[in-house]
Amino acid sequence: MRSPVLRVTAVGLTTLAFLVSVFATLAVVLAGPAHAEPPSRLPNQVYDPADVLDTAQAQQLQDAVDKLQEDHDITLWVAYVNTFDDLTAEQWAHQTITSSDLGFRDVLLAVATESRSYYFDSPEAIDDITRDDLKSIATDDIVPALRKNEWMNAGLGAVDGLAGTDESSGVGLIVGVVGGVAVLGGGGALLYSRRQRRKRIDDVLDTVREQELTGDQLVSQPLDVLDPWSREVLTDTDNAIRTSEEELRLAVGEFGTVETEPFTRALDAAKKGLAASFALRQRLDDNIPETPDQRRSMLVQIITTCTDVDNDLDEQVEQFDTMRNLLINADSRLSELTRELVGLRTRLQSSCTTLENLTGKYGAATLVSITHNPELAEQQISFAESSTDQGREALGLPVGEQGQAVAAIRSAEGAITQAATLLDAIDRAEENLRVARVRMPALIEEVRGELAEADGLTVDGGPDLAAATSIARDALGRAETDFATDPLGTFTALVDADADLDDALATARSAAGERTRRTELLNSSLASATAKVDAAADFIGTRRGAVQSTARTRLAESQRLLAVANADAGGDPVTAIDTARRAGTLADEALMAAQGDVVQWESSQAPRQSSGGSAAGAVLAGVLVDSFLRGSMRGGGFSGGFGGGGFSSGGRSPGSFGGSQSSGRIGVGGRF
Repeated sequence: MRSPVLRVTAVGLTTLAFLVSVFATLAVVLAGPAHAEPPSRLPNQVYDPADVLDTAQAQQLQDAVDKLQEDHDITLWVAYVNTFDDLTAEQWAHQTITSSDLGFRDVLLAVATESRSYYFDSPEAIDDITRDDLKSIATDDIVPALRKNEWMNAGLGAVDGLAGTDESSGVGLIVGVVGGVAVLGGGGALLYSRRQRRKRIDDVLDTVREQELTGDQLVSQPLDVLDPWSREVLTDTDNAIRTSEEELRLAVGEFGTVETEPFTRALDAAKKGLAASFALRQRLDDNIPETPDQRRSMLVQIITTCTDVDNDLDEQVEQFDTMRNLLINADSRLSELTRELVGLRTRLQSSCTTLENLTGKYGAATLVSITHNPELAEQQISFAESSTDQGREALGLPVGEQGQAVAAIRSAEGAITQAATLLDAIDRAEENLRVARVRMPALIEEVRGELAEADGLTVDGGPDLAAATSIARDALGRAETDFATDPLGTFTALVDADADLDDALATARSAAGERTRRTELLNSSLASATAKVDAAADFIGTRRGAVQSTARTRLAESQRLLAVANADAGGDPVTAIDTARRAGTLADEALMAAQGDVVQWESSQAPRQSSGGSAAGAVLAGVLVDSFLRGSMRGGGFSGGFGGGGFSSGGRSPGSFGGSQSSGRIGVGGRF
C-alpha cells in the first residue's frame, strides 16, 4: 500500500514544480520590461521610483541629506530610477536639473539601477569643488557601493564626499544583523576611502618636498595639496625663526652687536616675511570666503615667502657657525697666529736688507712705490701682536663673555695678511720691474679696450663697474705719464685696476646678456600669452551659448593678468614674464573648459534635433539662449516664450541686456 502513496507524492511534486515555473514565467511576461523614468521635476530629495530603498533606508538617507544641508549649505538630490529613458546619464541629469529648477547649491546624484549607470552633477559655484573632486567622490564613495547594489550607501557616500571631511560623517555607517551577528555595511568603507584620499595627498606632499618646483609647477598643484603644505611650511619656518632668535640672543651677548649685525638683519627680515605669511593664513581661515583662484594665490604666496625666508636664514648658517667655531678653537688659533707673527718678524728684517740692495741697484726713485713698505709692515705686525694679546685676555673671562676673542682673532688675521702683502711686494720687486718693462705697453692697450667696452655697459654694470672704470682710468693715466719715473708703482697699480675691471666687466657682460635674454623671453612670453588669450576669447565669444562660468572666469583673469604683464614690461620684466606665463596658463584652462562645455552642450542637443540646425547654431553662438529655446520653440513656435507676462524658465530674449541667473555645472558619470 505504500508504493501508490509514494507514486502519487512524486507526481504531485513534479506537478507543483511545473506550476511554479509557469506562474513565474507569466509574472515576468505580465511585468514587461523595466519601467523607464523620463526626466521630470523631482518631488523630493530622495526620489525612489525604482523602489530600491525600504522605508528605514529612505529615512536614513534623508536624514543624512538634511544634515549635509544644515552643516554645509549643500542640497543633495538623489534619484534612483530603473533606466534613463533611452537618454545618456548626462542628458537625463541635465534635463531633470532644468525641470526641477535646481540652483547654485543643488547637487544631483542620478542612478539607473537596471541599466546600471549613474551621473553625479554639481554647480561650479559650490566652495572649492572641482570636476576632479567629483570624480574622486564618485570613485571612492559612490561607485563601490553601486557595484554591490548598496543603493542607500551610494547616496550616503555622496553625502560624505560633499561634506569634505577627513573621516566619516557618521551618517554613512550602517549596521545590519545576519544570523545574529552584527555586520558593518558599505558605509564602513567611507572612513577607509577618506583615509585613502588623505594618503594620496600625503604622497603628493612627500613628492614635492623632495623636488625643486618652478613657479608654474607650484601654482599647478591642487588646493588640497597647497593648503596642508602651506600650514607645514608656516610651522617649520616659525620654529626655525624661534630657534634662530634664541641662538642669536646668546651670540649677541657673547660676541657683541657688531659681530652679530648680519645675523640680526637677516632675522629681522625673516620675521617680517613670516608675519606677512601668518596674516595671509588668517585671511584664509576667517569667515570671509575666497574664490579658488584667490586661495591658490594666497597659498602659493605663503609657501614661496616661507621658502625664501628659510633659504635666507640658511645662507647665514655657515658664517654663524664659523663665528661660533672660531670661539671654540680660539686658543689654538691664537697660538697659530703667534707663530705666524714670529715668522713675519724674521722676514721683516730680511725684506729691509733686500730693499736696501734694490735701492742701490735701481735708485730710490724707481722703487718709490715700496719705499715705506717696511714701516707699514712693522705697524701691521705690532697691531696683530696687540690683538692676539687682547684675544688671550678675553679667553680668561667667564663663559658667555669671551666673544671679544673672535673680534681680536679676526683683527690679527687681517693685519697679518696686510703685513705679508707689503713684504711680498719688496721680495718680488726686481722681478716685477723686469716684467713691467716688457708688459706695460700691452697692458695699456688691454685696459684701453676694456674701458671702451665698459662705456657701452654702464647701464648693466651698475656702481661696481662705474667704480672699477674710474680707478682704471686713473691708473691708466699715471701709467702713460709716470711709468718712466715709477715703473713699479704704475705697473702694479694698473695690474690691480685691470683685475678689478675684468671682474666688473664679467658681471656687466652677464647682466647685459641676461637683459637681452630676458627681453627676448619677455617678448616671447607676451606674444604667447596674447595668442592664447585671443584664441580663448575668440572661441568663447563665438560659442557663448554653451560656455559656462569656469571658462569665462579663467578667460577674464587671463585677460587681466595679460594687461598687468604689459604694464610691468617696462619696469619689472621678471615679474612681467611670470605674470604673462600665468595669463597663458589660465587662457589654456579657459579654452579647455570651453571646449568641454561645447562638447557637453552638443551631446545634450541630440533629443532636440528637430528644432532645426539653424536654431541650435544660434543658441551655440549666443544669439539665442538655450533655456529660451527650451521654453518657447518646442513645436515650432514661440507661444511658450513669454506667457504670463514674464520670462519662462529663467530664459532671456535674443540679444537682451542685463545679468544672468544661470550657473555653470560640472559632473561625472558612467557605468557601474
